[in-house]
Amino acid sequence: MLKQGREVKTQISDLFRTSYGTVDVTSLKSLFINLSTWAEPLEEHENWSGKVKKFKNKIKTTIHNNIETSLFKQISIVDLDLRASGIKIGKRSFIRCEITLFLKPKQKIDMKSKTVSGQIQEITTKVIEDSFLTSRTFKFYSTKK
Repeated sequence: MLKQGREVKTQISDLFRTSYGTVDVTSLKSLFINLSTWAEPLEEHENWSGKVKKFKNKIKTTIHNNIETSLFKQISIVDLDLRASGIKIGKRSFIRCEITLFLKPKQKIDMKSKTVSGQIQEITTKVIEDSFLTSRTFKFYSTKK
């Protein structure tokens, strides 16, 4: 049996392309949130790998503090794709963040229901506001130029 994934685009912010979805809509066990934008560093650093890791940890903390525990497990996976080797002052780098949230077992939930979409939009908004827009390391743009 083939798995059928679904993805729903959301318009939460003008700076970020956002969407959420699942890999298997027939047996809904997890949901993912995708965020992407362009980032430009505000200052020079010698160790960008460490800065990117701290930024990823900040996103994880924001999710952990804002997750709805009646719907989701207290576990999440954050995959932050930002190439530390190419970060330079005056150059924008593409940044993609995928957050995986796990649903509590034995729940019959529709991915497009108001409960799920509301929680996903709330988490996405919190991640953007509390992690990305408060960053003192990067400024974010909707386009490369």
